[in-house]
Amino acid sequence: MKTEEFDFNVDSRVMPNDPVELRGKTRDSGRMVVLDRSTSKIEHTVFTSICDYFRRGDLLVLNDSYMLSNTLRFQSATESTQVIVYGYESDGSTIVEVRSEQLSVQPGLTLTSTDNDRLTCTVLEPQPDQLWKARMEPMELLMPTLDQYGERTDETVPLNPTQWKNTPQAYRSVYAKAPGSLEIPSAGLHFSQELLSQAAAKGVEMAYITLHVGAIEVLAVRHISAEEIENHKVRSEYFEVGEKTATQINRTRAEKRRVIAVGTTVMRTLESLAINKAANTTVKAQAGWTDLYIYPGFDFKVVDVLLTNLHRPRSSHIVLTAAFAGKELVMRSYDEITEKGGYEFDMFGDSMLIV
Repeated sequence: MKTEEFDFNVDSRVMPNDPVELRGKTRDSGRMVVLDRSTSKIEHTVFTSICDYFRRGDLLVLNDSYMLSNTLRFQSATESTQVIVYGYESDGSTIVEVRSEQLSVQPGLTLTSTDNDRLTCTVLEPQPDQLWKARMEPMELLMPTLDQYGERTDETVPLNPTQWKNTPQAYRSVYAKAPGSLEIPSAGLHFSQELLSQAAAKGVEMAYITLHVGAIEVLAVRHISAEEIENHKVRSEYFEVGEKTATQINRTRAEKRRVIAVGTTVMRTLESLAINKAANTTVKAQAGWTDLYIYPGFDFKVVDVLLTNLHRPRSSHIVLTAAFAGKELVMRSYDEITEKGGYEFDMFGDSMLIV
């Protein structure tokens, strides 16, 4: 399938740089587009109405990961440089950008953190987009050092550094508890505690997974460079699904109730549990890495409903939504979104519910 089929007009697109709460609104105040796969109808509404689309017995699956700072200062023998951490790899390495005008970056270069001299970064091999595979040692120091000393560097949606430091809760979901993402798992940002309470009162069950968003966000939000979407690759991301959540999922499926994925991170995690298995096979608790790339033709086995944000043209995210809802319906919805104007895109933007 041609990548150009996932283009749309972006002239009316709005891309906020700050969470909605820092723009004088409540986090559940955004607009929402609802796509009904059974009728091919598109509805334009507001997020506070989402419980109207839930049913008693639905299982709402949420990603409890939240975003860390991603940038630290390191020192070579002669120069100080910024190192931006974009993701973790399953082999224990990290994907980084080394920013320095003077420093010659090449495999074998070893840098030492200026905040914790026990933490070193050794450059291993070049990656696309001027990134590098690197080895952080000891790896267990990276996350606490980022959390304590790190800053945010964001090219596509630059964050306000003062707000990021002073109001971190605005940048994470109300249920977040697991630090580790390097980009925001953004679909869950829309839920207020009040809306989650409304859903629970309606008989909606909650379950939690953890997927730490990494380099897939950096590379995938840019245009898919391959002419055919099938030739695109995504990077692995770490996930955890506990025994309680696996039991909830299996019970929901056995009782023919709906599994609702809040975000593409949850979608990829849940469908990874059932990959290469029969449709009715039970899923098992596990922790591991997934490089699942979902595009049209994918056989969905776990998820029945998807909540996601509004995505960029030619991104792996919009391809995933097209796989779930059908390309014609998804691209028609984006035509309507851009024609109406005023919709907000990306991590701090509006949402799409596919039922």
